[in-house]
Amino acid sequence: MDIVIDGYNVIGSRGGLWGDVAAKREAFVAELARYARVKGHAVTVVFDGVVDEVGKPSLPVAGVRVLFSRGERADDVVIRFSAQLGGRGTIVSSDREVREKCRSHGGVVLGVKDFERRLADALGGGDRPDARSQEGDKKDGGDAEPSRTGSEKRGNPFRLSKTVRRTRKRLERL
Repeated sequence: MDIVIDGYNVIGSRGGLWGDVAAKREAFVAELARYARVKGHAVTVVFDGVVDEVGKPSLPVAGVRVLFSRGERADDVVIRFSAQLGGRGTIVSSDREVREKCRSHGGVVLGVKDFERRLADALGGGDRPDARSQEGDKKDGGDAEPSRTGSEKRGNPFRLSKTVRRTRKRLERL
């Protein structure tokens, strides 16, 4: 499974983007590296801007591909990855525009709070209060179910749609 994460969305939800942002970024990437090792998923995290003097852009860090947007929005980079991955992509973002465009590419989209809970569960933490908080999930895209558009559903009324079944299967693997 390929997971693409808007990095500053997650860091911002953990207490803001002030103070030593580089240290927060490094700690988050280290946490993602442990997650990638435990789950075996390909993880890409995208940050806005260019790398600072001490870091190196676009290099894998212990199983996590770290990218900096370099003059464009990280949202645009995430959307581009989603288009390339199609139905194989799992996108983590709290931005409504990103969520809608990524869903249109066939990917599964998670809100930041939902991903934080899954990350904490996978790493055996579960003790982080911000990871367990359910407050604001709908606002930041915690709804992992894709929105339905189109005509009435035909067939077995008790069977979920292919999109919902695929989403649930992928979310179970997280």
